[in-house]
Amino acid sequence: MSDLTTLSQQLEEALKELKALTERQLHFETILLNKGLSTVDVAGFSPLLRRNFISNGDAAQQKHLMHSWKHHSPAVLEPADLTDSGFRAFSQNDEDGLLLRLFTHIGCTNRYVVEIGSNCSDSDVGIPENLSTNLLVNHGWHGTIFELDETECNKMRYFFARTASTRHYHWTHDGLTEYYSPAIVQQAISPENINELLLAANPELEPDLFIIDIDGGDFAVMENLSAIKPRVIVVEFEKRFRERYSVVQRDREHFSLKWQQSGAASLTAWTSLLAPKGYRLCAVGTCCFNAFFVRDDVAEGKLATLSPKSAFDSHAIFSAINDDFWLTPDDSWQTF
Repeated sequence: MSDLTTLSQQLEEALKELKALTERQLHFETILLNKGLSTVDVAGFSPLLRRNFISNGDAAQQKHLMHSWKHHSPAVLEPADLTDSGFRAFSQNDEDGLLLRLFTHIGCTNRYVVEIGSNCSDSDVGIPENLSTNLLVNHGWHGTIFELDETECNKMRYFFARTASTRHYHWTHDGLTEYYSPAIVQQAISPENINELLLAANPELEPDLFIIDIDGGDFAVMENLSAIKPRVIVVEFEKRFRERYSVVQRDREHFSLKWQQSGAASLTAWTSLLAPKGYRLCAVGTCCFNAFFVRDDVAEGKLATLSPKSAFDSHAIFSAINDDFWLTPDDSWQTF
């Protein structure tokens, strides 16, 4: 029997097993629905639909990937190399894999991450959805997470206090137990307080990674950021303007009023802001939510630069989407 025939038979058997598993899952969901559970309740039983399960093999699998990337990568990574490496562990989309590939290539100096804006809203059991947790839990990073909502801060403290790789980072004084890595800081972030807060809470002036995601308020904060000089910056952008407009929505009251926005600044506006500060665009996530900027001295000779136009022209979906998808900014947006 040829290898091809054997492989074909094995594939057929695997497909039959997959079909049987799918049928059992559907049968199980039907039973639950008949018992009066809503579709949201049923979705909570599936780790694919709700963030209620962490695979114990994640760290080992990721480190195998890192080893492979380290020994089989070109000297200069193209944006597509980074995007193709994307996967989701704790991130909303594929940012975890992209960040891992990026730091495998450029290296780390302090493994410190600062993230502004984070939550556990996609989990019934308090598992964070952000870009820092995978690095903190699976790769020995430390950091500070800022979040305004008290409930979300408490959920994250509870999670990190009980996760095997972070639960030992605590101390007790005056009868109180405090966890110091990651530090969870409940605080509203503004252009006026960003530098003071970072200097007070963050021991690294050049953290490896800085992430900001505060719907509608991040651009003004980044305009005023001067206290630290991160090696990598990740920001959210509004994709529906493509690269055609360099615009910012400064009034947070307008955010997502007319459509579900992915950001309050276009990709072109972010590039215009960060390039003079010494950062180049090196990648965007597959879903075109997050943009990855790397400091020029770090990226030089290691990462190719991505233009906002190329980010859309090279995208398998957004390069071919109907032109009606793209928007013209209204008067709630300002040219930058």
